[in-house]
Amino acid sequence: MIDEEITLKYVDELRAKENRIDFTKDNWVEEIRAIESEYRKKIAPELTYIRRTIGESLAENSFKDLQAIDAILNDTNRLKNYITPTFDELEENIQSGSHEYLVLSLLLFEARNLGSDARDEMVYFGDLVRFCESKSVDVKSILRQLLPFASNEIKYGTNSVRTLFQHVIEPAANISENSNQ
Repeated sequence: MIDEEITLKYVDELRAKENRIDFTKDNWVEEIRAIESEYRKKIAPELTYIRRTIGESLAENSFKDLQAIDAILNDTNRLKNYITPTFDELEENIQSGSHEYLVLSLLLFEARNLGSDARDEMVYFGDLVRFCESKSVDVKSILRQLLPFASNEIKYGTNSVRTLFQHVIEPAANISENSNQ
């Protein structure tokens, strides 16, 4: 319902801008990025509310509804593309002294069905970990807190979300385990 309100509230303006993009020009990618960035800024208050609500709801239920949240988000028109914070939004949130968006990003990564898009998600996860390290954020302690809720289901190659989290938490232990096999 919130997705529909956001979509309806801004859809005409967004579509008008998207329809004016000339894909024959070299700078069409930059135009799309600018439109997306502007759209994110316009819906920022709604996104903040939705993100906080999702995080609080998941926490209240001990993160048992991760897959249900993913299914709900995937059924939305545009919201699924905007719920996961951008790295700029993450940085702003971290600079304000909060890790709320980082935790939400990790939870949304954990909830996703990594089927056909697993490679992109794996790259995103690696980028997210490197981002945290570059900002001196202790992502390992956050991953330790989320580890009990991480799935053991193999979703990419030989990895589950749990093993991915464990590889970040204890990389030296994983290397020595693999060399002993």
